[in-house]
Amino acid sequence: MAKPLFSIVIPTYNRQDLLYYAIQSVLWQTFGDYEIIISDNFSTDGTASVVSQFKDSRVKYIRTPEHFVLSDNFEFARKHANGTLIIMMSDDDIFLPAMLEILHKEYRQHNAEFLFSKLAEYKDNSFPGLERNILTCPSFSGASRIIDADELLIPLFTFGNITLNYHPSAFAFSSTLANTVANRTGRFFQTNGVEFFAWPLAAVLSNKIVYIDLPLVICGRTKKSWGSNLVLGNPGKNEIKKYIDDVDKIPKCAPFTNFTYCNLVAEGLLMAKKLYPKELERYTFDVAQYTIETLNELTKRKRMGVNVSHEIAEVKAYLTKNPALKKEISQRQQLVKKPFWRRVRSQIGDLGAYRLTEKVRMPKKIRKITSTGAEKVRRGEVNTGLKISGADFGFHDILGAAKFLTGFIPKERKIEVPDAMRVVGGN
Repeated sequence: MAKPLFSIVIPTYNRQDLLYYAIQSVLWQTFGDYEIIISDNFSTDGTASVVSQFKDSRVKYIRTPEHFVLSDNFEFARKHANGTLIIMMSDDDIFLPAMLEILHKEYRQHNAEFLFSKLAEYKDNSFPGLERNILTCPSFSGASRIIDADELLIPLFTFGNITLNYHPSAFAFSSTLANTVANRTGRFFQTNGVEFFAWPLAAVLSNKIVYIDLPLVICGRTKKSWGSNLVLGNPGKNEIKKYIDDVDKIPKCAPFTNFTYCNLVAEGLLMAKKLYPKELERYTFDVAQYTIETLNELTKRKRMGVNVSHEIAEVKAYLTKNPALKKEISQRQQLVKKPFWRRVRSQIGDLGAYRLTEKVRMPKKIRKITSTGAEKVRRGEVNTGLKISGADFGFHDILGAAKFLTGFIPKERKIEVPDAMRVVGGN
């Protein structure tokens, strides 16, 4: 059997309701040279039954011999990929129909080993916050360009101004590249934040990095999504424990043991530097900014009602042992126009803070924003970035959001919408 160009690998666990959409969005692709590998992480729901509904021979189902922590499941799944290029797709995300065709064109044109695009975000009707059935799309030009590793990595290592996304679903990497890393270190996905170990190595080892300034992936935010529960909201002590039980408990490289987004980044970056010191020598890990952003995130969680007293105490103890670092952090915070707690208050997704204010003001604020977004759509200005309500445009799930967004792909990128999507389309 011929080797496919793309392997779309979907690690999943107990998300049968979301998995259907992910698989369907791949089968709607206008480019057909791919395989879909569903890696079932020992689910106890009807995941296998959902997969069996798809009769396409390109859909393949594998199951772990036991329940693995997140990074182990990713590595287990990756090893089953046969394609030249691999995409690790989150089971709550979907691809726009043109995703693989555009990646294929860029791959052929540049012979690149590492490619990625922008992504949009959809909060479904189960999202644990006030923004439901909401599609957020960043501004985009539709153009593609070669970037260097610095543009991708310096903002990560400095915890600075992030302008690019790092979400796994939006990245395609060559199997040769992944095997090169795995042959040297034992595996390609090493840490809980899988992308923060793998992407820096892919960036410095690849021959070319292609960035496509077009949202070809919609990142799903649901009541089951990791980000919705451990970054954007407070689902409660039991739910938080459930998510934490699904990852490695003790970081091997990061100074702190908390489960903040910052610590996921830190563990991945520091592990990558440890195993590839020469290749990543030019990238200095900014401990001070990492600590500041960790405190920001913990304070945000505290304001949502999450008990993070142990985590905050750990950071304070670390600073007590490192007075020079504590002094540097104090100096940096004095230069910030807004104290970090005010910056935290304004972050998108602060679902638990100011609950009374949210109940009174936020629905009106959200409606104002989505109304502005709707006006942009009517003026044909989707590429300037917007946030819209599905209720205004007749869609109520992530597939409908994809159908809507596909209609605004720039003319030079325009690809015909599949007939099946015209009929279903989430409406």
